Amino acid sequence: MSIRVFIGSGEASLVERKVLIYSLRKHAQQDLDIYVLNGTHNAIERNDQEPVPAPMSLKIKYQNVTEFSLYRYLIPKICNYQGKAIYLDSDTVCLTDISELYEIDLGIHHFLAKQEYGGNWGLSVMLMDCEKCYFDLDRYFLDIEKQRYTYTDFNRMSSAFLKHHPFAIAELDPNWNVFDFHNSETKLIHYTNLFTQPWKAYNHPYGELWFQYFHEAIDAGILTERDIELSVLRSYIRPDIREGNFSRKSLLSRILR
Repeated sequence: MSIRVFIGSGEASLVERKVLIYSLRKHAQQDLDIYVLNGTHNAIERNDQEPVPAPMSLKIKYQNVTEFSLYRYLIPKICNYQGKAIYLDSDTVCLTDISELYEIDLGIHHFLAKQEYGGNWGLSVMLMDCEKCYFDLDRYFLDIEKQRYTYTDFNRMSSAFLKHHPFAIAELDPNWNVFDFHNSETKLIHYTNLFTQPWKAYNHPYGELWFQYFHEAIDAGILTERDIELSVLRSYIRPDIREGNFSRKSLLSRILR
């Protein structure tokens, strides 16, 4: 049995998602069926196959906050409303076997997500029961237009949204979605701060961990020099990314202190 993993991404996320894919495959004890939801091109890239169009209308696509914000809601449809699937944002690194997450019994719940402050839910890592989940994006945005709830309510699955669409959500072990921190309990680290992500900025306190996987992904052939070159040319990553978490200038300043 293959474990279905969907990654929300876009062309700006090319390098980070390939590092994530490497980390997933490195630790996996079962076959993985990996789908990239590429919001830039409204496409699905499954494993090493040619991309195909995603089943999302342009009207809905244009409501995205990021390139891929809404694509996670396509997952049950893509899976023909059968079985389970995992969703991950691309700016993450998996540090253990993803099957540990996949094998969690959802019971009566529609999906697992991270419990956040105020009773809201963080949907950047999810385990879905595709047989139970039906996400009607057209209906949600019609409700938003009618001011029944806000986009933020929908995006965070707040009580205002759940009053109209009562999904049963179970709490995800927070070690599966740890924001900008890592210790021995961390199963997946999520680099959430857009200004300090290691592929964009220097001296991230847990940047060495990301660069370990970055170099391993290159050695494994999952991340190519062309991927890096394109991302540099498009200004999606810093030009001196090969120097690692610390630039030569920052290393010199650390030595001189």
